Order: sequence, then structure tokens, then C-alpha cells
Amino acid sequence: MDEKRVNENRKLVVMGTTGSGKTTFLKNLVRNSDGDFNAVGDVARDADKEEAQLETFTQIEQGLFDNSTTTVSLNIQNILFLTTTSNEFKSFSIKQNQIPIDLDIIDYVFPIVIWDLPGQERFSFMQNSGVKGADAAIIFADGTNISSLERISGYLDMIKEQEAIYDRPIPIIIFINKSDLREKGMYVGSEMLVNWLSDPSISIYETTNLQFESFTDPIRELLFQLPGLPLTIQDLNIA
Repeated sequence: MDEKRVNENRKLVVMGTTGSGKTTFLKNLVRNSDGDFNAVGDVARDADKEEAQLETFTQIEQGLFDNSTTTVSLNIQNILFLTTTSNEFKSFSIKQNQIPIDLDIIDYVFPIVIWDLPGQERFSFMQNSGVKGADAAIIFADGTNISSLERISGYLDMIKEQEAIYDRPIPIIIFINKSDLREKGMYVGSEMLVNWLSDPSISIYETTNLQFESFTDPIRELLFQLPGLPLTIQDLNIA
């Protein structure tokens, strides 16, 4: 364990193009915090809204992709992930120095600060700034949009630069999102990416915001790769 970083939250950056679904993912993550990831009620309501939108779904054209007007984001959320002695995986928003769960059943804890980086290419300078000091990264891509998949290489380059600067590995996972559109013939999937991605340490997952559980195992895998983690509840000194 890295004794110097016991009381320091690890920085997880979330990168991805406009329309990749990372903002919806983060909203669901925070909404589902203070309890299990399997908050079916909230996710189901989002699913109803997205299903209505799918009926008028139009793939983003190249010209429109670069001119997206999605709000710039550099949101920061403090999340405490944890595993229990019965191998459950939970998350809590860090709002106070308490956890609404019996501390005796907590196995490992993962204090995380999540940075949501802007997705628009014209704000790449903000992406480069936001990725500084990252301990781990999640890269989102819109699985229905070739341009979004092609942008993954640029995000990987940013992270590799940080690895060289800080002389330490930065664990990465990639979410090829919107897999629920496969049945509509709109989903490209991960095959193209698997063919050219040469780093075997980077895991690729096909995900959908309609099933939040599609993200949970990959996130858990990523957290256990973070330097100095996991911690125990005793390390955090939470009464």
C-alpha cells in the first residue's frame, strides 16, 4: 500500500465524445449512490425516456459531430466505492464523514474523485488539462458512430503522455456504449477497436445506459488496479 496516499482520493477521469452517453452514465452513478448499483426504479425511468427518443434516432453526420452544442463539462464528483464481506459492490456519494452502512460488513473501500472531461474536440485543451494527475481513466465511445470510435486513439495518446510524465501506469477501460441499438442495426460494436488496439492491458466492454449493471463489473475491475488501493475502513478513520 502507498502509505503517502492513504487519505487521498484517487483521480478517475471519464473521457468520451459528445453523444457517447458518459453524462447519462455519471447521472445514473450519482443517482444510484448511497445504495446498491441495482437501483432499478431510477434506471427504468431513464430507459422509458431513451426508448421514446430511439424512435426518432438519427446517426450523427461527420459535419454535425464537430459542431455539437452539448454543454462543456468538467464536473467533479466524490464517490466512495466499496465491497462488503459478502462480496457486494456499492457506491456512496461522499457528502459527510459517515457511511450509511454497517461498517463491520465492509471489506475494501475505494475513495474516488471523478472528473467528467468535455467531449467536444474543440475543447481538447481542457481535456489535456483535466487528465493531468489521473490515476485511472474510463473512455466512452458511441458504438453507433465511427467518428466517436476513431477518437479513442486520441484519448489514449493523452493518457500515455501522462504515464510518461508521472512515470507510472494509468489503468484504462473502454466502454463502447449504446449496445441496446444493436437490434436496430445501428451499433458498430467493439470488433473494429479490438482489431487495432495493441495494448492487451486495456479492457473493452460493450455497454448500455439502459442497463447500469453493464458498467459495474468493469468499474470494479478498474478500481482494483489503482495504485495504493484497496483500502480498509480503518485506513479512512471513519467513525
